This record gives sequence, C-alpha cells and structure tokens, in this order.
Amino acid sequence: MTATQRTGPIGLVLLALFILIPYAFAAATGKPGADTSGLSALHSAAESVYCTKGLNPATGLLLIETAVFFVAVLAAQRTGDRLGALGAAIKRNGWSMLAVMLLIAIPFAIGWQTESSVCTRGQAFFWESIFIDAFILAILAVSYNLIFGFTGVVSFGHAAFFGLGAYTVGIMMKHLDSPWWLAILGALAVGVIIALIKGVVGLRIKGLYFALFTLAFALVFFLLAGNRILADVTGAEDGFTFKVPDGLNTTQNRLFFYFIALAALVLAFVLVRRLMNSPTGRVLSALRDNEGRAQMLGYNTFHFKLISIVLAGILATLAGVLRGLALKGASPGVLGLDFTITPLLMTIIGGAGTFVGPVLGAFLIHLTEEALRDTVVTIGAVSVNIGERWALILGVLFIVSVMVFPQGIVGTLRSWWIRRRL
Repeated sequence: MTATQRTGPIGLVLLALFILIPYAFAAATGKPGADTSGLSALHSAAESVYCTKGLNPATGLLLIETAVFFVAVLAAQRTGDRLGALGAAIKRNGWSMLAVMLLIAIPFAIGWQTESSVCTRGQAFFWESIFIDAFILAILAVSYNLIFGFTGVVSFGHAAFFGLGAYTVGIMMKHLDSPWWLAILGALAVGVIIALIKGVVGLRIKGLYFALFTLAFALVFFLLAGNRILADVTGAEDGFTFKVPDGLNTTQNRLFFYFIALAALVLAFVLVRRLMNSPTGRVLSALRDNEGRAQMLGYNTFHFKLISIVLAGILATLAGVLRGLALKGASPGVLGLDFTITPLLMTIIGGAGTFVGPVLGAFLIHLTEEALRDTVVTIGAVSVNIGERWALILGVLFIVSVMVFPQGIVGTLRSWWIRRRL
C-alpha cells in the first residue's frame, strides 16, 4: 500500500484522536455520578467536564487541537510529500479534515462564547439542532449531486427516498415495535427497493420524460401519506410521532445525535468521493458528458445509471431516517416537492459536479435562513419580514448566485484558480 493509498485510514485515525484526547482527559479529571460504575462511570465523569457551561478543559483542548492542525495543514501544503504517509494524508485531505474538526468543535465554541452548556438548554444546545438539520440537508444534497451533478440524470422525485426513510423508520418503531437498529436497516432496504423500481422502470424513458416520471413517482407516495384511508398507519395529513431510544433522543442527548449526523455526512461525502475517483465514477462522468460516446465504447449505460440512482437513493433515505429520528415523527411534508427543489438549489448554488459544493450550498442556505429568520428590513415606510418572505428571497439569491457564479460557488472558484495558475 502506497503513501497515497494510506491517506484515508490515517485521516480517520487523526480524527479519532482529535475526539478521544479531550474525551479521555475529561473522563480522567471529571467526577463520576454517584450510582455509576464501569463505562457508565467513565462517561459520567467525562460529561461532568464537557457539559460545564462556558470554557471548560475539554473545550480548550478541542480549540488548541484545531489551531495546531490548521498550522499543520498550512505546513503540509509546502512540505507534505517529504513527511511520508502522515504528511501526504494531511496534504491530500487536510482541509476536509479541518472542516470536520471545526464542526466537532463548534458546539463547544458556542457554549464558550455564550456561557451555555452543550448538554442542556441554551444557545449551544439550540445551535446543535440547527447544525443537525444542516447535516441532514447536506447529505440529501450530496445524494442529489451524485445523480444530477456527476451522472447527469435530472430527477424531480428525490423527496420520495427522503420521506420514505422518515416514514419507514417511524412505522417500524411505532407499529412493529422494532428495535432502532432494525428500523434503520429496514428503512435503508426500502430505499434500495424503491430505487431499483424507479431505476429499472424509469431509465427506459429518456430526458424530460424521465424527470416527469420521477415527479409522478414521488407524488404517489405523497398522496398515500396524506390519504385518510391510511390514517391509522401514517396519521394522514397530520403525520405521526414515535418514541426513540434515549441515546437517539435529541431532547436528552442532542450532542450525541449531533455527532451521529456529522458522522453520517462524512460517510456520505467519503463514499461519493471514493466512487467518483474509481473507474465506475469515471464512467458515470462520461455518461454525463456524452452518453452516446460511452455506449460506443461498450459501456452498459443503463447499469451504471442504475448504480448511481440506487446509491443516491440509499443516501437520501439515510437523510430521511435521521430527519425522522431527530424530529421523532414524520408528516407528508417530507415527501413534498420542497425536499427535491431544496437539494437541487443547494447543489447548483454550491457547484454541481463538485464534492464540496452541495455541502457548502446546504450550509449557506440553511444557516442563512436561520440567521435571518426573525430579521425585519425597513426601507422607508415598507417593512419586510425575511422569514415570511424567505422563498422569494431565496429565488432572488439563486438568480444572483447563478449570474455571479455560473458554475456554482466551488466550480467557479476552482475555474478561476486554474486560470490564475496557468
């Protein structure tokens, strides 16, 4: 295995150490609960430190580690190749790893700045929920980018996977009394089945007709979810709620769920990047650029498109599962067109056909909406509530962003950088 091939595992080890060092320090210096023993006592001792309001030793260690790694990334860009596998890993994946480290540290940094705790109600606790939503939307955008940005398949029915993920995990846990892990696996299996049906049937239709087929396909599930005939199962237009285990309850253990959602986003990102850097990914890119030429070269384009749709469906279903668990419920809204249009906008604004673009687009749109939700802009005698007019404002921002960044933010900046270096 070459140094370049070892960059992935080394990156995972560095991220694990980034988390474990502050946790181990907190567990060693904290005070365990009175009625705890073994691993429970260890975790209780760690909680007594990192759940403290404001700046605590665990927060300080995380921030110091982040600053040190930032310096290491800058140094690796110049001398990384001379430092063997470790230097190559930091040079190749350093910026992505730094972004993950920043996301790990953000709740603690907010808790420090607002004198709140990451474990109980307060500003840090509130912003954890905002970032959880951002992670889920980013996974959805990454999955849509796989079929739209990398494969060139336009789909208006991506919300079907997202909604079915939330509904399936909820129905299995509420009506079938399934354990959480079986419900998640069941939801992902449903996502695979629906993706296969959608791909096998729909891919025989070309272009705009396929896009309309996917729209009708998703609309069927939306209508079924809101139909009163299935009210005992789906709750009809009101949806339904269900109980989740304490470990996955965002009211009790939001920080833990925050890390689960972040880990799922990292998994989706790495999976898509590894796929697109493989021979299969190169064929998918060839389909996007010129499907006829790929067919002339002997590739079965139907099979490769089906691979893309199935994998994108699994990731979108995973996002829906996380959404259902986070909200402890599901309603027909998760099957609506909004959850197809939103990832489409995120992908285009961030940069279709790029790895970072959809994630950046998801964060920009969601965090901007949240930051401006209660903002009222007054111009003369006219007052505009940003939250109430967000759909209109998003449309304007989309038009402006497409004019300024025709290839999306990441795509346009990448093209600019390439031209600058020539």
